[in-house]
Amino acid sequence: MGTPAALTKPHNLRLAERNNGISGFEPAHQPSANSWWVERYPEAFANHGSPFLELFEPLDNFSHQVLPITINTDFFAAVLGGRKDLGHHVVYYECEMAWYFRDSDGIYKPTTAEKLMNQHRALMMLCAQEMPATVHKLNLVHEWRGDRVCKAIIQRAKSILAADQSYFSSTSSHQRIRGPELHERLMRVVVETMLQPSTDDCLTVTQAYRTFCRLAELRQLGQVKRSQFKATMVDLMREQFGVGLRRDVPDASGKQQEAWKGVKLVESETLAA
Repeated sequence: MGTPAALTKPHNLRLAERNNGISGFEPAHQPSANSWWVERYPEAFANHGSPFLELFEPLDNFSHQVLPITINTDFFAAVLGGRKDLGHHVVYYECEMAWYFRDSDGIYKPTTAEKLMNQHRALMMLCAQEMPATVHKLNLVHEWRGDRVCKAIIQRAKSILAADQSYFSSTSSHQRIRGPELHERLMRVVVETMLQPSTDDCLTVTQAYRTFCRLAELRQLGQVKRSQFKATMVDLMREQFGVGLRRDVPDASGKQQEAWKGVKLVESETLAA
């Protein structure tokens, strides 16, 4: 019965409509699945359009039956990125082919495609439960919660929610719970807060490495090889103090060692303890 109406009365097919208001969305005179989703995810609507194409069929002079007939995969892929007003955020970290969500502590933690699909299913069911009797719920409850649609949304979200390697770099404001960049972040802490210029002093690689290892142990980050530490520190010391690594600095016994001249370590109270 609905199919002929869709073909012969195209004016009964409707998308969520934009307006010039603050929200950019024109609320429907009658509640629908479109209005439910757009009010909660206005940014996804602004960037990717209407959640559904809906068919409005008159019931009487005052109301319509609303049938959502086509889903917008792009919109629901963007929805997986979360709601900014609630502090939610999800990204797909391309270089590791992994999903991360921002937890309540502001730290990104790993999640899975399966969990994101479960979230989509839960939201779609919640939408169906809150629809009035005039909204047809079959597609909301069955078709668009199925594996085929969920997998298509996840696949599309990989590009819409993509984050490149710089997203979790050592200089980024975004931080995850585990990752190789955390060691470089800690090295930057050492260089920027625990070292200072001093004409008559020098900082040996051994001294700097021991300090770093003690800090890494306190933060439960695990260790890195001395060679990896030295390679990164060479760049950071040149960037921060403009000094290069020397290999002719004598120790107390006169033996030459690797060090940076003109820099000294100022140990923090936490580290000294």
